[in-house]
Amino acid sequence: MFVNTPTENKLAAAAKAERTRLPLRVRDENQAIRAILQGTATHTGARFFESLVQNLAQALGTYSAWVAEYLEATRQLRALSFWVNGRLADRFLVDVDGTPCAAVIESTELVHYPENVLDLYPRNSILHDFKAVSYMGAPLLDGKRSVLGNLAVLDRRPMPREHNALAIFQVFANRASAELQRVKAERALRKSEQKFRRIVETTDQGFLLLDQRFRIADVNEAFCRMVGTPPDAILGRSPLAFAGEDFRRFLAANQDDPLSYRLQAIEGTLLAKSGRTVPVRIHGDVLLDDDGRGIGFMYFITDITHQKRSLQLAGEVQRNLLPKRSPRPGGIDLAGRTLSCEEIGGDYFDYLPSQGCVSSHLDIVVGDVSGHGVEAALLMATGRALLRTQVRSDPCRPVSQVVTALNRQLAGDVSDSGRFMTLFYLRIDLAAGRLRWVRAGHPSALIFDPRSGTFQELGGRGIALGVASDWAFTEETGPQPMEGILAIATDGLWEARDKKQRPYGQKRFQDVVRRHAASGAEAIIDKVYADLAAHTLGMLREDDITLVIVKFDGGADAAPDYHI
Repeated sequence: MFVNTPTENKLAAAAKAERTRLPLRVRDENQAIRAILQGTATHTGARFFESLVQNLAQALGTYSAWVAEYLEATRQLRALSFWVNGRLADRFLVDVDGTPCAAVIESTELVHYPENVLDLYPRNSILHDFKAVSYMGAPLLDGKRSVLGNLAVLDRRPMPREHNALAIFQVFANRASAELQRVKAERALRKSEQKFRRIVETTDQGFLLLDQRFRIADVNEAFCRMVGTPPDAILGRSPLAFAGEDFRRFLAANQDDPLSYRLQAIEGTLLAKSGRTVPVRIHGDVLLDDDGRGIGFMYFITDITHQKRSLQLAGEVQRNLLPKRSPRPGGIDLAGRTLSCEEIGGDYFDYLPSQGCVSSHLDIVVGDVSGHGVEAALLMATGRALLRTQVRSDPCRPVSQVVTALNRQLAGDVSDSGRFMTLFYLRIDLAAGRLRWVRAGHPSALIFDPRSGTFQELGGRGIALGVASDWAFTEETGPQPMEGILAIATDGLWEARDKKQRPYGQKRFQDVVRRHAASGAEAIIDKVYADLAAHTLGMLREDDITLVIVKFDGGADAAPDYHI
């Protein structure tokens, strides 16, 4: 579309003396095209636009040419390059309103005023200063047809509508539009990179960028402060040089193919130049190119020294709530251990020997509060206190009654919090030689028979504590094995994942128990946790883990069936 205002007849009637000059024409189209290509092919940015306007003015023989960027917020044009009377001139910043360029911006089409442009814009001082007669301008558009700027020529003679000249002008406009889009994209990328760099440099978190060879390619000041080493002594080195033993083992295990997995979070230690050990939490991920190929790796590293100190005190208090030693009734070897994913957690185990009951027994309890951290630890302490109160009030009551009463009290405390607690309550009736248990939403206990090499489950029906206050729990029962290994664990053990997000699972646990069935209860826990550490090497523990092992020594004529 061509905008011609006023009509050509009116323009012809108002023509000046300059109109007698020869009209604008492109004498050699091939030469003009070559000028476009040769003048702009080897340049980008400012040099590109300078070459563009020079070659445009020369190809069309105009007095001036310019390419400008449109600033929509202020309705202004900012010249990227300006050619006037055979030379480059100072770049300008002008208001769009009241200029011929306004019609270009508003119509988003090519605008052509063949002559008498001063009659159309009599108050425009620039047109007066240049003694302008004619004008032609085209918008520079992006892919969504939003106006990025304009390309324009101005002459002191008429510029009749001449097909070849308009076609050449449009070619120049298309080239200018493509380069302006590239410049704006590059500017946006540079701005984003600068913003990212400011964030990285001013954050308290350490930052490491690793290349494909697992060498440090970039580092920020926060990491330098953590390890007490300047950047030039860090760049190009392996992160192993600054890692504590636990983190070093993780990196060493994975540096053969560090880009093959997506790391979420780990905890480890850094070794400062002073010899100080710095506990850190590390979040990282693989850097991918546009084709999804790994090109590097980045770490964000948080110094958790202060957090560790405060939680360590709370952890000491919580550990005092766990059994300090295991009872050893005749024929039974017993051990338990909890690993919290933080310094404190929501897992719980306890031993409750009978007091004054006709039938002597040993109660073993394993609990798991939903979630972890401080809130879970507080609820665990509450559950422990309520349970011990229930047992002390009547230690000879059936297991089902103890758990039902505990649930009623706990439900009142957590009804509005959305939290709950799973529980496995096992009673070893030493006098009667039987096992009695309640499974309140907890994973089933497992019994290993060393003679057959098989495992059976102590199952049962029951919901988690705190969900329904009126739930009546039922007791399961079975013969006490004369020989074998009983294991009660929280789901954090089965669900602990390695770097490829594979869970530890019961099968791997059972294999460890089979291999070390001849060992004592404490030694079996050692072996299981060592195998678990090898499985989850370097990964941040996502849930608390508790395991209690009960080993029965003796003999029996037949293996009982516990699968319920």
